[in-house]
Amino acid sequence: MSDINANTFYGQQAIKRNKPFGKPSWIQVSRKMPSHILGPPNFWMEFYKQAEALAIAFKESSDFNMLCTFVYQGENGKRKFVVAHPEMYWWHYEHRPAEERCSYEVIPENSPCRLYLDLEFSVELNPESDGPCMTNTTIDIFNAYLLKLWGLPSNVTNVLNLDSSTSEKFSRHIIFNTKNVAFKNNYHVGRLVKSICKDIFNYISSKEEQHDVLSSFDKTELQQLFVETKKEKKLFIDTSVYTKNRHFRIYKSTKWGKQSNLIVSKDCKYVHSTVYNDKELNIFLDSLISYFTSMKGIILFEYFQNGTIEAKSFKRVAQQYNYSNHDNCSSKYLVLDKYISDLIHPGKIRLCKYFSLAQVLMYETYGYRYCENIGRCHKSNNVSLIVNLTSKTVYQKCHDEDCFGFKSEPKQLPEEVCFDIDEEGDTFIRCATLTEDV
Repeated sequence: MSDINANTFYGQQAIKRNKPFGKPSWIQVSRKMPSHILGPPNFWMEFYKQAEALAIAFKESSDFNMLCTFVYQGENGKRKFVVAHPEMYWWHYEHRPAEERCSYEVIPENSPCRLYLDLEFSVELNPESDGPCMTNTTIDIFNAYLLKLWGLPSNVTNVLNLDSSTSEKFSRHIIFNTKNVAFKNNYHVGRLVKSICKDIFNYISSKEEQHDVLSSFDKTELQQLFVETKKEKKLFIDTSVYTKNRHFRIYKSTKWGKQSNLIVSKDCKYVHSTVYNDKELNIFLDSLISYFTSMKGIILFEYFQNGTIEAKSFKRVAQQYNYSNHDNCSSKYLVLDKYISDLIHPGKIRLCKYFSLAQVLMYETYGYRYCENIGRCHKSNNVSLIVNLTSKTVYQKCHDEDCFGFKSEPKQLPEEVCFDIDEEGDTFIRCATLTEDV
């Protein structure tokens, strides 16, 4: 059998796309993981684009060998997406110096995940707040809700409590890890968390003493969960971390340029799994939000907007990671579609064409005839708007014979549209110094 080189196997385009930044990445120059029959799949691919990484992770995963998408920050804080089995990722990651462990798990949209919480407050603004005590109260509250809503017996032994607090900020990541149980996706988790937070606020604000869950807690304990911020007083539970393809910091990781690695808290009562002889590996795998050793037999909890609940067996379905050419009146980028619709109002989008190789979207319009070439509306011919997804620009072309070959000057898309295109990927990199990761 003749050897097949990488160029032949992957194709020139794939090699170019997945070429590491600058020097060889730390993954390639690090240790080589020993192979064994029952070991994880020897799969590792790096991407510049989050969407491509998520698509490959889904395609290459099975119910018994799940691949995950990670984000790591290398030189100058640049981020890159990695698709690998978590055990494979940990093998390389754990030997990095503590200050260089800057990695995140991507929680895929519409994929099963665990219940997770991000708890934080400013120490300077809340010198009297007892973070560990507040955390334990919060864990007890959520366990009580799981029992009330789904009859799930949960306690501190199956709740992983990770700490990355500093002298300036109290910070905990809480992961509820109950065997064979997960949520349908992090949107359902977010709705549950926001609903519980609303319950706590309403219960504290009212004179009512009876509540199905909260009346078993002292009101003073519940009041202590509220903290001062620069704007207002609110719960120390961050409800903004349940968005599309969320980046969530992994065990032992720190934020770029900071020394605040996530470690097991001193007051954590979690009993880690014993699948592997390596305790740290067990904790790492247990801490992942969207990784499951096997999806067989998993029960998925659902929490809907109106407060109704469901519990169903997991069924693997195809995700909407389709990158082939298609014609439609809309794209997968809802914010971009709205921007184009607003731009051509009262005109409408007649057709949207996606050209995958060129990474271009073409919006054919009707009822919108303004042409930048002649500075007025055409009498009969509509125009089309072209969006370059790589450069994040939009320009106009025209169907009129007199404007054949005309292309308007490209205009930069608004930041919120760029964010939608990148699915919290590239724009997240540009804003890394301005916004807080979790």
